[in-house]
Amino acid sequence: MNLKLATQDEGVSALLAFVFSGAIGSPEGKGVSYALAEATATSFSWVAALEDMDGPPVPIDRYLITFNRLHREILAPKPIVLSNRELADAVLAATGQHLASSARFTDGALSISYKITVQEHSDIAYILQLCHHGRVASMDSLIRLISTTASPQILLVPAVYPIPGEMERQEMSGMGRQITQFIPGVIASSVYPQLSHKEKLVFLPRPCLIGEVNASQAEDGKITLQIGPDRHHGLGGPFSSVREYLGAYIRSSLDALKKQQGIEEYKAQFLNRTEAFLNTRLDTAIPSIVEDIPVVATHADMGPHNVILSSTGSFVSSAPYASQHRIIEMLFRKPADNGFGAEYEGASELRAAFWGAIPDWERWNQSEATRVFLEWFRFGLFMKPEWRPSDLTGEEKGDFWRENIRAVEDILTKYSIGDGAQRSD
Repeated sequence: MNLKLATQDEGVSALLAFVFSGAIGSPEGKGVSYALAEATATSFSWVAALEDMDGPPVPIDRYLITFNRLHREILAPKPIVLSNRELADAVLAATGQHLASSARFTDGALSISYKITVQEHSDIAYILQLCHHGRVASMDSLIRLISTTASPQILLVPAVYPIPGEMERQEMSGMGRQITQFIPGVIASSVYPQLSHKEKLVFLPRPCLIGEVNASQAEDGKITLQIGPDRHHGLGGPFSSVREYLGAYIRSSLDALKKQQGIEEYKAQFLNRTEAFLNTRLDTAIPSIVEDIPVVATHADMGPHNVILSSTGSFVSSAPYASQHRIIEMLFRKPADNGFGAEYEGASELRAAFWGAIPDWERWNQSEATRVFLEWFRFGLFMKPEWRPSDLTGEEKGDFWRENIRAVEDILTKYSIGDGAQRSD
């Protein structure tokens, strides 16, 4: 008798049910974060955790949870941790120094971190991050390359200490270790919304493939860069054109919209129309002028949550510069449950301060290519709305999906895809 293997979506459903059952801790008032770590013919494995989405950043207990596709069952979760012995060995191999102390530290997205001191230098600390979602050897080389080309007054890059043999170890274990020097300070996202307008202004002092940038270092010390598939957003590639990239991004947004729960009212208005548009017109509808937008190297998640404000001073992608639109916009807007809050007072001056520091980009922003790119990028960005709380009424309820409706309706109306939704201005 042949048994049908479970799909990844079925595995995710089993994973969420397992975590919310209390198997790795009380789920009360928490959400589940998870990312696929490995997929085989017989199993899926995720890095998963329960997180307090509204609380301050704290170390989080993360687990490797495996789903047997044949028997459709969750195997016993494995805590993702490093022992003192493992930490000591890593520090010694990378720095030649001996571990004095270690403690869990604020984690990155779907990774765990330790703050480490050494016996030889009591005034120096290090951060060891254990992660599955980036090639550590490549990130080490990129950091070293950036540190030699960018002025510390513009971008303070922490010293990195590669662990010998880490590339091969990560290929075998699926988890990579990275050691960098600790830079004291606070995460910008915890401070920026409370800054005064004046303080915010101080804070904001060509043919190329599109995908993930991977760096490698030769024996002579020369660092070379290669572009691989986009793994940060799971888009695939690498892409040889901006149109191809936009098409993949928009299709991935449709997949996310289909899977989003608790937004049936929104789906009833837009899902069928949007899917019909993507299936019949997307490949020919995106104007060729978007090919004129510059493709640059970017930090794939460079927001205030990944910036340290310090008294001392992941993924890297090759992508159209305006694909960072959402992250940059968060510098000019208040935090909000719908992910796109009202603008700060004086937002226009904040934008001028940000873009004024990079004049070429200010010129790019005024181009027809950028205007058209953002029209399509926002279509994908806002295609899937956040879940809308059921207790909202009146103006709050109407405002919650306003940006989503505007961006999607603009495209569907422009290309005459039915009339099933009312325009909301």
